[in-house]
Amino acid sequence: MVSPRTAPVRTGNTSTFILKQRRLHLVLLDPQDVPYAETEYVLTVGRTEHCGRTAADGSLSHEVPGLAAGALRVKLPRPPAPPARRSAPPAAPKGAPPPYPPPITEEDFADPVPAAASEPVTLDWALQLQSLAGFEADALRAAQERLHNLGFSIEGERGAPGPSTRAAVRAFQRRHCLPETGQLADISRELIRLHDA
Repeated sequence: MVSPRTAPVRTGNTSTFILKQRRLHLVLLDPQDVPYAETEYVLTVGRTEHCGRTAADGSLSHEVPGLAAGALRVKLPRPPAPPARRSAPPAAPKGAPPPYPPPITEEDFADPVPAAASEPVTLDWALQLQSLAGFEADALRAAQERLHNLGFSIEGERGAPGPSTRAAVRAFQRRHCLPETGQLADISRELIRLHDA
């Protein structure tokens, strides 16, 4: 959430305005946790549209209107063509008959590459935008919401600790080379650094 700013007004007085903008920061990772680096995207929130390319770490960041929903479209480049698999059968010694049974190679069972695999892929996400709980008000819920946003499943345990939350904390600690304690208190600073910065 954007903090309040002070601005002069025509009457010569000074008033405080709350801006209805939020900074949205997303990191896009594929199912193997590889960033979608340098990938085209279109982010739409209300009537505001942002186009660009993700950073090397798969991130994008924009000021967006204070609305509850948005959409993100990502265009992935064509996947690289699979390398040709050629394995030549071993040569028979000169003058010897060919081996029986004949050797089997990978080319004998080559899968055809579907035509769609060479086309670019477009991914669409519907976004639900809301302010997150603060660590001062509700540390458990704040940590769970940030874990969820970073891709660690807590399976409906919002506001209540449980085995899914502990598993998500351990997975977060493992991914970021932290000691695996399973305790939310041990990751709050790292969550703030990675999620809120």
